[in-house]
Amino acid sequence: MKFISFASSSKGNSALISYKNTNILVDCGISMKRLTEYLDRYGLKVDDIDCILITHAHFDHISGITTLLKYHDVKILGLKETLSYIAYSLEKNGIKPDLDNFKIIKSINPLNEGSQIIIKDIKVYPLKGCHDVPSLYYKFELGDVKLAILTDMGTYNEAVIRNLSDVHYLMLECNYDGTKLLESDRSEELKARIAGFGGHLSNEDCCEILSKIKDGNLKEVYLAHISDETNSEEYAYEYVANYFKRNSDIEFIDKIFVAKRLEPTVILNDG
Repeated sequence: MKFISFASSSKGNSALISYKNTNILVDCGISMKRLTEYLDRYGLKVDDIDCILITHAHFDHISGITTLLKYHDVKILGLKETLSYIAYSLEKNGIKPDLDNFKIIKSINPLNEGSQIIIKDIKVYPLKGCHDVPSLYYKFELGDVKLAILTDMGTYNEAVIRNLSDVHYLMLECNYDGTKLLESDRSEELKARIAGFGGHLSNEDCCEILSKIKDGNLKEVYLAHISDETNSEEYAYEYVANYFKRNSDIEFIDKIFVAKRLEPTVILNDG
């Protein structure tokens, strides 16, 4: 059983979920060289990947797809709009996509009832995201263990809280600090997009979500997709830790970690 973040930032995102004989990659926003190197560390090859689940069609989540599909036969799952964009990008680079390997995720239930996909040994729940392009976030069942990856979300609602309320391991976006964003040199338009309905979750948003789910099954949370311009790994961690200190939840601080921006982070590696 493995849950490993290979990278989590605006420069690239990819994570490995493995259980028994099933290996799933969530996004492929890193180079083939890095992907091959990281998989090799855990005794895997690209051809061992059963499928790649795509959250959305932004460059930092799909940049490695073109080269990967040029040399390997891998199934790609995602929303219709996402797969259409990937197919277009492949054709633009002179690669004819094998559309039989493109599997559209058709219907998304805001809650997870009845919406699961079975990929060999793993149950996958694709859940509707809220970003400036059509997007998903994913929840997984590996036997009795539940995992989730939620990034690139402009807002959250009670459906999100309910879907995360029983997970054991969680990668959760902690993208920007509100004050640092306002004081940054970014354009007003970009600031509004990041902080808007279809943008990203802030440090404060992350804390609010965690405060609502911390008393469930949560064993560890990894702060993810942290900006290097309007946040930092150290600042995000201190912000979240101090939030729970102020709210007298000292014990919860031991559950908080950071998913590294540019290198693998082992969340769960049991065999």
